Amino acid sequence: MKAKTVRDYLSVHTWTGILCGMMLFVAFYAGALSMFEVEITRWAQVDQDRRGASRDADALLTRYLSENPGPVGQLTLVLGTADGSPPYLEASEGRRGPSQRFDLDASGSLRRLAGSAEGETGDFVDTIHRKGGLPLPLEVAEPVIGFVSLGYAIALISGIVVLLPSLVRDLFTVRIGRNIKRMWLDLHNLIGVASLPFHLVIALTAAIFGLHDWIYGAQSAVIYPGGLGSAVARAEPVREPVPLDVRAWLPPSELVSRARAAAPGFEPVGLSYRGAGKADGTIFMAGTDDRHFTRASRYGVAVVDPATGGFLARTYLPGQEDTTAASFLNSFFALHFGSYGGPPVRLLYVLLGVLGALLFYTGNVLWIESRTRRLRQGGQIERPRHVRWVAALNVGVCLGCVAGLSAAIVASRWLLPGGHAPELIHQGSYYAVFALFIVYAFARGAAAATPVLLAAASLVTALIPLTSLVSEIAPEAAPVVARSYAPGFIYVDLLSVAGAALLGWMALQTWRRLPRTPGQPLGVAGRPPPQPS
Repeated sequence: MKAKTVRDYLSVHTWTGILCGMMLFVAFYAGALSMFEVEITRWAQVDQDRRGASRDADALLTRYLSENPGPVGQLTLVLGTADGSPPYLEASEGRRGPSQRFDLDASGSLRRLAGSAEGETGDFVDTIHRKGGLPLPLEVAEPVIGFVSLGYAIALISGIVVLLPSLVRDLFTVRIGRNIKRMWLDLHNLIGVASLPFHLVIALTAAIFGLHDWIYGAQSAVIYPGGLGSAVARAEPVREPVPLDVRAWLPPSELVSRARAAAPGFEPVGLSYRGAGKADGTIFMAGTDDRHFTRASRYGVAVVDPATGGFLARTYLPGQEDTTAASFLNSFFALHFGSYGGPPVRLLYVLLGVLGALLFYTGNVLWIESRTRRLRQGGQIERPRHVRWVAALNVGVCLGCVAGLSAAIVASRWLLPGGHAPELIHQGSYYAVFALFIVYAFARGAAAATPVLLAAASLVTALIPLTSLVSEIAPEAAPVVARSYAPGFIYVDLLSVAGAALLGWMALQTWRRLPRTPGQPLGVAGRPPPQPS
């Protein structure tokens, strides 16, 4: 390959990485945490004491409908959780309206529960992932992430082209020593190539997810003159109208029984009642089946006829999709979400997500080191302003994201029981820590700020398992966080311990390599740069 071709691709790789890298770091790190979104929510948000609550989902639905005879709105019946929690009902006026939760107490009376789907801590982590940390509405941030993901794909392809001449010779070589730039380059190349299939899948799927509204709009305007919705409606099978009164629909237990018989291995976990009071009313049945790809992050969905219990659509039913296109679509979603194989696959995605975040961080460090070294070779000792700014921004954004998410999780556990607004706690704690890290990085400079910010991020992350420890051994000292230890919490605590330990080790190593000479490159230790004669 010609040297000029390699240089051209290197330039493309470098600048797409610089423009997209920090936002992708946030998306990857938050995405890694969101693999345990459910567990984070349950860890962070203390549940109301539900001991003695009824486990009869049929009775719960019947009681709610008898006490609310008006328009039904949207109802979601959660059948129970893996740790044995009783079922509850979530009611809202519409798909995006405020919701309320109910269960039956020991006496069979309807009881309103604290909390709702809005403001869950795990959902906030996932939202940061989907927005790349941008403080913008989701509908504005997602297209930005879509275009960033396209740039990410370009960086992947150009990076492989740049690496091809030395791929076999240097792939598994990591040279650790005084040449820090070489070490970062070896790590960057090894992580990038080893996880290339994963990154290609994430880049492609993230671009589609971020730009899906634009894609659907283009399809409606160009391919489907009557609109995409009308084309979907024409494809739906004709069926007998269901009873208009939702009270005449089959009870939940019967729907679950028929679903298990029709799809062995599919375990229903929730029923979402849609179109109640209409002749075309349906029930969306969510369920788990770790043997197959699933459409959502934890479950697949079957559309059920509420009058007969039969499946109206198997498009999103794990392992039983009704068309090849549906099977492909489910695979598309599952490969992005890691929604197959259960906890082992989710743990693997956590590892790949963290390594992906490290890939973007090391890429930016490489640019800073290369730029600094090139300038010094030309006789310029002091870094120019734009290099100092990129270095500070890289450290502040990346470590601010790590510490900010940990702070939001811990703050939720301590402050939500006090009745504070979840949105205020989540966004306030995350963006306050995030901004503080960036300000500190600019004030001190990247080299001096890095070990301090690494240590601070380690400390904030360590507060997660420390909170669990306090809650277990001394609940009287912190009653607002006292709760029984539930299955799934171990993932939150162990991952936090590992993260805090890694950040602490990095802080120590970076401090040892801290430049003793002003203007020395980020992370470079040992001999000072040569002085001009």
